[in-house]
Order: sequence, then structure tokens, then C-alpha cells
Amino acid sequence: MATFGEVVYMVLDMLKEHTDDAYYTEEHIIFLASKMRALLIDRKYRNSRNQTFSPMSDENTQEICLDLEPASDDALLCNGMWLKSVQQIPSTIGDTEASVSVVSDMIHSMVTFIPAERMPYVGYNKWLRKIIYAAKSNNGHLYMTSNNPQFMYLKKATVSGVFSDPEAAAKLACDGEGDNGCNILEAKFPLEAALIPSCIEMVVQELIGARYAPEDKDNDAKDGLGDAAVTNAKQAQPAEAIASKA
Repeated sequence: MATFGEVVYMVLDMLKEHTDDAYYTEEHIIFLASKMRALLIDRKYRNSRNQTFSPMSDENTQEICLDLEPASDDALLCNGMWLKSVQQIPSTIGDTEASVSVVSDMIHSMVTFIPAERMPYVGYNKWLRKIIYAAKSNNGHLYMTSNNPQFMYLKKATVSGVFSDPEAAAKLACDGEGDNGCNILEAKFPLEAALIPSCIEMVVQELIGARYAPEDKDNDAKDGLGDAAVTNAKQAQPAEAIASKA
């Protein structure tokens, strides 16, 4: 899997083939690469018939770790024991689902990820009282609840998903590869190898298309860009063709 730095520097190298005096920031390229990644994944995996996503390569997913703390919302306390993530969860692409798990000395379990609307009504079935439920709230935080007596001792949760903002997700990576955001260029760019060339090409084309925009200095109610296009077209013609028209 390529890194953010490899994608950025490949784009810069390809841009130098077209111009050697333009300046593009690494942050700008990362922003565009993230948007093109989301577009490519959506095109490849979204089912146009029912608008759902088919299973995709694990190379597109990221794993993040969230710190947990007891929820202090009074409305939640009336419904039992709740935990809340300190950090917000990055949004996922489309309606792709995230998976949640927890690991501790007392609990090692997958978590049932459900819609936030169901959270106040789970945990009452006597056969399912030990299950941990989780949901993403409107404020972006992860909320968890369970009737397991050891549940409130949890300190961390792991979330895996295809996040729309890979840079934000890399800063929360469990293995610290994003170095807490200090060096994003060394983090893995979460896109399957077969789509990396297309992503790079789309970013280059986007930057080349926005590169040439001549300044219109004359306030004469006339679009100077049209004249610039005509001038450029004449300059591109062979000298013989220009002479014959004269």
C-alpha cells in the first residue's frame, strides 16, 4: 500500500513535466487525493440498483483507536451505563458500515454497531444482556452501553471503516503511524493498489486544469479570457498557415 508521501511526490513529479514554475502545497494535494479516493471507491463499489456498497478490499479501510470515558449526559444516565468516546469518529464513505471492537484484561469482544435511535431500547433481553452496543451520535462521538458489569472499566475502543477523510483517520491510527498528525506523509494512503494510478492521474488533471487563469486587468466590461484563448490558438498554428490566411 502506498503512503501519503508517495502519492504526493508522484503528483508533484508529474506536474513538473507540464510546468516547472508552478507551486503546489502538499496539503492541497492531500486534500484532492482524499476527494478523488472517495470518488473512485464510490464508483467501483456502489451498487447502482439499490444504492448499497458491495464488499471491498481491506486496503481501503483504516483502523482507529478511541479513548472512552463515562458519559455525563443526564438523559443517558437514566437509561443505564454509558460510555462516550473522547475523540470524534471521522465520517465513512456513503453508507458503508464501521465495525467496533474492544480489548481489555476482562473483556475481549466485538461490539454490535446499531443506529443511534435504537440505543435507549437495547440490553433488556435476558439472553443478550452481556452484549455491548455502540452507535455514532449526531455530534460525531461514539456512545456505548451494556449490562455487562465489567463494561464501565473499558478505556479504549477500536473502529474499522472506510473513512471519507483518510488524513483525519490516520491521526487516530492505533499503531501511531500518523504520529498523531506530526508526519502524515509517512502514513499509509488507504486505497487499493489498482486504483492508485487513477487517483494520481485525476489529481494531476485537476491541478493542470486550474493552473492557467490569466488576469483580466482592464475594467472594460469585456471578458479578457476569451481573447487570451484566441491568442493562444493563433500562436499554436504553424507559421505557414498564418501566412496563407493573411
